[in-house]
Amino acid sequence: MYKSLAVLPPTLFLLLGIFATGATAQAPSEAERQQELLRIWYEIREGVAQNGDVDAKYDVGVANFIARGTAENHEKAANWFERAADRGHAGAHYYLAYMYAAGVGRETDAAKSTEHYLRAAELGHAEAQYLIGSRYANGDGLPRDGKEAAKWMSRAADRGVPGAQYYMGQLHELGQPGMRPDPLAAMGLYRAAARQGHVAAQNRLAELYLTGRGVGRDLEEAYLWFSIAENAERVEEIRRSMSRAQLAAANDRVQAHLAGLAR
Repeated sequence: MYKSLAVLPPTLFLLLGIFATGATAQAPSEAERQQELLRIWYEIREGVAQNGDVDAKYDVGVANFIARGTAENHEKAANWFERAADRGHAGAHYYLAYMYAAGVGRETDAAKSTEHYLRAAELGHAEAQYLIGSRYANGDGLPRDGKEAAKWMSRAADRGVPGAQYYMGQLHELGQPGMRPDPLAAMGLYRAAARQGHVAAQNRLAELYLTGRGVGRDLEEAYLWFSIAENAERVEEIRRSMSRAQLAAANDRVQAHLAGLAR
């Protein structure tokens, strides 16, 4: 989102002379040092943006939006995002879409919001692809169109968006016009989303392991994913069907998973 401060030229730190005054001066806090560095970063980045660099224009827009190195100014942020969007910056289109939707820095305009979300999606912005897919699926601001929804959801799923992976998992599991049911493909998509913490995907993955649909029936895997999803009712149901050895092995896997998350 913004250039690392670690790459700032060493000479810039001479500008922080206010932090190196006499021995009797009060030392600045770490927060003050960081704020001064951010202010310097912003001034440099704004200069680069004014010289036409599209990524810098986006960075300055974000800085004004979240008050990084400068005061919060949503109208100014939108101005910079528009300049970056005009040069084909996907992230700038995504910010503008939100701002027009929420009436932040710009007057609320649903049509312009959708236009910018679509452009961001076309430029490869994964979250925009998921949002556009959802809108086509639900008829929210766009005509309900299952084919378009699947197209955009598939692109977002390929980029690792868990909600899109879950959606495509459902399409593969249940089948759609022009798409035969493919439980094995559904399993892979549910697993990808589940590993990112998508609770619905975790529950669906567990159900498929429990029933053996698309994969061999595996009570331990079902127990694992229901446990991760904190679905206590389903965990207890499976517990009653497991041997002591299976239950011990399943609990070991749950603990190993939780330990991996804690690292």
